[in-house]
Order: sequence, then C-alpha cells, then structure tokens
Amino acid sequence: MDSLKDLRESAEDLFERITEHIEARWNMAVLQTADKTADIVSSIVAVLIVAVFGGMVVLFGSIALAWWIGESTGSVAAGFGLVALGYALITLLLFLVRDKFIKIPILNTFIKRFYYKPEEK
Repeated sequence: MDSLKDLRESAEDLFERITEHIEARWNMAVLQTADKTADIVSSIVAVLIVAVFGGMVVLFGSIALAWWIGESTGSVAAGFGLVALGYALITLLLFLVRDKFIKIPILNTFIKRFYYKPEEK
C-alpha cells in the first residue's frame, strides 16, 4: 500500500509540474506576442509621425515652388499646374515600381520584426 501511495503522490507531483510548465509556456508565448506587437505598433506610429511632418514639409515646399514658378512664368495657375504635373509623374513612377521598391521591403521589415529574435546586446 505504501508504494501505491508513493506512486499516487509521484503522479500528482508530475501532473502539477506539467501543468506549471504548460502555464509558463503559455505566459511566455503571450509575453512574446505582446512584445512583438508593441514593437510593430511603435514602429508604425514612429513612421506615421515622421510621415506627417515630412508631408507638411513637402506640402509647404510645393506651394512655395508652385508660387515661385507662377511668379517666374507670369501665371500662378501655371506654376501650380506644373507642380501637379511633376507629382503626377512621380506618382506614375512609384506605381510602376511599387512591388519591388515599396511592397516587398515593407513586408520583409515586418517579417523580420515579427519572426526573428532580437540580437543580444
């Protein structure tokens, strides 16, 4: 009977350790997912902030350029039209190379951030 009691205690101890191990693995997976998600979200927010301020620089620079071209040509409307035409050409060029130079590098960046472990410092 004593060995049966020892076997039962060993089984209970083993079950408790397995349960603790599973719970620890689950908590680790949750923490890793939260860490990677926070890293991705913070990267997106940083890019958006830089994009907003960069967009403002481009906007006001474009207005100044259009105004200057308009003053030089004698028609402010022509200046704005030429700047708009320049942006249309840039947009067409970006559309043509979007997969190679925009989509694939962005996807690779997200895959690296999500799947690869950070380097030890």
